[in-house]
Amino acid sequence: MNYKKILNRATKERGNVHNIIGTLMVFNSEQIVEGIRRRWLFGKDINDGIIGTYSWKEYEMFKVSSNPRAEGNVDLTLTGALGRGLTVKKLSNSRYEIFSTDSKFDKISKQYGIEQFNMDERQKDELFDTLYYFALTEYLDNVWDV
Repeated sequence: MNYKKILNRATKERGNVHNIIGTLMVFNSEQIVEGIRRRWLFGKDINDGIIGTYSWKEYEMFKVSSNPRAEGNVDLTLTGALGRGLTVKKLSNSRYEIFSTDSKFDKISKQYGIEQFNMDERQKDELFDTLYYFALTEYLDNVWDV
């Protein structure tokens, strides 16, 4: 076995790990936004608290009738357009942005916090476990393919 060749290849491939993870983030973007949409249905924020409460009692009653799972808390799901517009954009190899193309994005992100458009810790853990597994597998396949 040529260990020097393997070491050189390992060094070269180490630089590709961020690219591999970046590609996997894009490929898994539907899973990411679906997790955010599902959390919103229950009115949950990224810390497992609530997104917010409604100041109008009548509107709260309307929302409970249309989505009882949120138990009267803000759920960001009135028409579904905000959730359908969720997008994962790659900013660099290690930075991503999740936003909505819906026209209400700016107003809602200011009102309830831009963090509502991010993954919660459980989602992050599950996703990154998967991404790191695939990235490591790809890395090892490329290093040991001598």
